[in-house]
Amino acid sequence: MNMHSLRFKLIVYFLILICLPLGVVSFFTYKSSTAIIEDKVSDSVSTNLRTLEESIESVLKESRYTVTPFLINFAYRQFLQRDIDLSDYGDLTIINEIMNEMNSMQISGHNIYSISLYNSRNRMLLTSEKTMYFYPNNEVLHIEGLVKREADSPHWFLENEAGFTYMTRKANFITYPIQLDPTDDGSVLFLHVSESTISDYIKKINANENGIKTLVLTDDGRSLSQTEGSGDTPFPPVIFGEKPAFLRNMKLIDENKEGSFSEEVGGKELLVVFNTSLSTGFKYMAFVPREDWNREIVNLRNDIAAVAAIAVAAALVLSFLFMRNIYSPMFRLLNAMKQFVGKKDFNYQIEEKRKDEFGILYSGFNTMTENLQQLVRNLYEEKLMKQQFELKLMQSKINPHFLYNTLNSIYSIAKIHGVNEVTEMTYALSHFFRHSLKGDDWISVREMLEHIEYYLRIQKIRYRDKFDVTIDVEDELMEMPVLKLLLQPLVENAIIHGIEMKKGNGSISVTGYRLGADVVFTVSDDGLGMSSERLEEVREYLRSGVQSSNQIFALSNVNNRIKHYYGENYGLQIYSQPDQGTTLEVTLPKPAGGTHV
Repeated sequence: MNMHSLRFKLIVYFLILICLPLGVVSFFTYKSSTAIIEDKVSDSVSTNLRTLEESIESVLKESRYTVTPFLINFAYRQFLQRDIDLSDYGDLTIINEIMNEMNSMQISGHNIYSISLYNSRNRMLLTSEKTMYFYPNNEVLHIEGLVKREADSPHWFLENEAGFTYMTRKANFITYPIQLDPTDDGSVLFLHVSESTISDYIKKINANENGIKTLVLTDDGRSLSQTEGSGDTPFPPVIFGEKPAFLRNMKLIDENKEGSFSEEVGGKELLVVFNTSLSTGFKYMAFVPREDWNREIVNLRNDIAAVAAIAVAAALVLSFLFMRNIYSPMFRLLNAMKQFVGKKDFNYQIEEKRKDEFGILYSGFNTMTENLQQLVRNLYEEKLMKQQFELKLMQSKINPHFLYNTLNSIYSIAKIHGVNEVTEMTYALSHFFRHSLKGDDWISVREMLEHIEYYLRIQKIRYRDKFDVTIDVEDELMEMPVLKLLLQPLVENAIIHGIEMKKGNGSISVTGYRLGADVVFTVSDDGLGMSSERLEEVREYLRSGVQSSNQIFALSNVNNRIKHYYGENYGLQIYSQPDQGTTLEVTLPKPAGGTHV
């Protein structure tokens, strides 16, 4: 395909018009869909985190409610308000009753790992495992300081903060202190919940979320519990009670209750979604590898690319079909122009009929060729007519002096013998021929009227005053240049076809006047006139310019000469009614340089 052809350019433009908007729409669709998918993943994970928060909060709240009956236990109050003597049977009974009660509460509270009761008066700690410990001075200071701190703002804390050395640390757990006596800051009931309990709830919540790591931090950012996703973990597990070293946006987490951000860990980009509990201060965090939810984006990108490829292919096919429908008629018109211009075939016509814009072009082309063909024909006919006229004019000028001398001889003889009619006729005829055979093509209106008067003097003698003639032409037109033999043939036509066959006498009038920017001459008679059918036939001959019978040869000749010299807007008009006469009207332009020859 020629790269400079209109077909190639149209196909390129068509593809650009299709591909450019398609590319822009595809790009923004991809970007918008990516944001929607990311928001969808973030919302889904955030919902799971809120569910996890509610579940853990419910566990911790339920654990606190479990020990509520213990606060009204009589033995429990005796234990707090008296000095315990282990050698006293009654004190041992109180201790056993308390430990049995705590053991029962532990069993009934499914999520409670252990329960401890600390008595600051006796520096004694009782457990739900039915064990009893006495604290040395150094550990007493630590635990009582913790108790006093928590009395002002009780919350869950990690077990390694309290230094519960009596436990074997088979499991990590969190502890919640309950102050038993507002007047005694050193007596506290401790609830212990295993980290595995929290971890189990995380696993339940994340059962359908593959590849997601969940991390629960305390209010000061230390690890409380965590689970791993099914994929490769880009960072090592966080040790219980320690702060995760890989998190660089802890400030963002501390300053906002919930949200999400991107974090690169171990060379992989993660979407980090977090939520902070208002009651416990725990921070629930989920780490979603982008490669997991990027699968949806990749699938979307592939779908968009496939749709775009199909659209481009369809656009390409449609562009070829479109170009064929557009270019084929254009190519037909181009071939027609080559035939018209190159081979000068003015008869060439496009035969195909169409109802679209190309149909208008085809019709215009056909009309143009017809008009040019008619113009060539008219120019040829005008050239031929001019040659014939020049030939006749040349023939009429053969030896004009011989004709003048002969007429003058006849005039002298007739005058000698007193034959006045012959004298008048030869005088008028000699002057008539002198004007007719004058070499110039242009004469003044005055000369034209003199020529007509000499002609009428001859015809009056011939027809013995059968008609009267009136001539009324505006004086300012007398010096206006006009074509020779402009009105004389019209006067002759009025005599022969109007007056000659009329019964009785007739009249002929010749007028000339200005009409706007034009000059109008009329020759009218009151002769036989003509029927409407004959009038229309004569008018058609004048419109076509065809010189037909001798009857209208003079009229057609005058009309053609006027149009040839003055233009198509000027010429001869005929008006006639039966038995009322005929009027011949000649319209000419007023000369731009004035009315003088």
